[in-house]
Amino acid sequence: MQILLVDDNPLMQQVINSFLVSHGYSVAIAATGQDALAVVSDEVCRLLMIDMRLPDQDGPDLLVMLRQLPGMAHCPAIAVSGLGEEDRERTVAAGFDMFLAKPIDLDELLATVQRYVDQQTSHTNGTQDCIR
Repeated sequence: MQILLVDDNPLMQQVINSFLVSHGYSVAIAATGQDALAVVSDEVCRLLMIDMRLPDQDGPDLLVMLRQLPGMAHCPAIAVSGLGEEDRERTVAAGFDMFLAKPIDLDELLATVQRYVDQQTSHTNGTQDCIR
């Protein structure tokens, strides 16, 4: 299982990565949209976690670009933001599947990741989306 975490905050990267790895997940980290696009071209990706505000572009714009790549059209995406309700509406319009507000509650994060990973695992009936 490869989770792509796109966040430019090193502390957030470290906390989320350590937590998810301790629960058996494999995490790739990208600090910018460009880094994320490079990771997805080289890695198997099954879940996206994208900060709404990145140094080189907004999270919704990045999600649009990622979803246009082969095999990524239906990859579950979680939006992460420190702005709370202000960004929640934008995430729905942008096509994110879930919104988590910073600071992230780790129990909520784990439950969310498990839900989308389990959902995807049970729906991989021959489709190649997200499983390149």
